[in-house]
Amino acid sequence: MTASPRLPRPNPGDSAADRTHLPMRPLWGCGTCRAEWPCPAARAALLIEYRENLVALRVYLSALMTEADAQLSQVNRASDLYRRFLAWV
Repeated sequence: MTASPRLPRPNPGDSAADRTHLPMRPLWGCGTCRAEWPCPAARAALLIEYRENLVALRVYLSALMTEADAQLSQVNRASDLYRRFLAWV
């Protein structure tokens, strides 16, 4: 499993590529770009990291989706979690 999804480095020396894109709990927004997590940068990094095992990626994301569901329900934030966490894989 991953602890720190990173945006793939498109250009040498690009500082944006070095920033981690992790969720801010309990609202599940990206701590770097403020988009819904997993944001596009986190998705790209996760797909690269798990390119050899997409089943493991889906299991990992399912566990995070369960955590997000519990936390988002406590703050009354409705969201299509399947779309956010699994539909794109």
